[in-house]
Amino acid sequence: MLLPKNKISTVRTLLKQGGLKSLWAYAWLRLQVLWKGRKTEVRLNQCVFNLSRVTNSSIRIELITDKYESAERRAVVRYVRRDMPVVELGGSMGVVACVTNKLLKNPAGHVVVEANPLAIPQLELNRTLNGCQFEIVNRAIAYGTPSVTFSPSSDLAGSSITRAGDQAPVTVDTVGLAELVRDRGFGRFNLVCDIEGLEYDLVCQEADVLKKADLVILETHARYIGEEKFRMMLTRLDELGFRVVEQIGFVLVLQQ
Repeated sequence: MLLPKNKISTVRTLLKQGGLKSLWAYAWLRLQVLWKGRKTEVRLNQCVFNLSRVTNSSIRIELITDKYESAERRAVVRYVRRDMPVVELGGSMGVVACVTNKLLKNPAGHVVVEANPLAIPQLELNRTLNGCQFEIVNRAIAYGTPSVTFSPSSDLAGSSITRAGDQAPVTVDTVGLAELVRDRGFGRFNLVCDIEGLEYDLVCQEADVLKKADLVILETHARYIGEEKFRMMLTRLDELGFRVVEQIGFVLVLQQ
């Protein structure tokens, strides 16, 4: 059987860049996708996640091959203080949220903030599938304004209030970390944060409440905010008493 031209090009590129090993890895990935591609659910870290609304092929592949948010999941399992509440900023479809919630001694002491309203039904569905108890807050982390208008992304995973997605604009209320912690009566807490570059604003604006965080798992986005702001953010975290205990790709694990 003849291969399409685009597949032939892919094979040639893989052979040129990585030899037979790279070609075998690609072939194995394709076999997994073909084998599992029609599945409606996938299991990660002993949690089950629905795939029916996940239309982005790259995200489906990452979910099927156990690579989706693997750095965050690894950090959560290793470091989250299970006797402390969790504030999670940027919940997306709830993969990290469900894995985290299963670890907690008090699973109701977990609030998940997600700005993209299109992601909320998937987040709720995965919460139900896994019997989790985290609270969902459909707001955006932003400062100096009561609401923000942005174009969300239909892929559910990469939406940002600072970069236009492929859907019609929506307006959502904003919230800050201090308000989330205060309204729920949290003392010391774990912070899990993936807010597509807005972590810089968070660190600049919320020093007082960040001091109450025992642990911070932070996906960084120097590629969005620039190296200078990235360095300034790390300097500020250092001034607040945080030390990097592990780095997994773009994810930093910080403790006081």
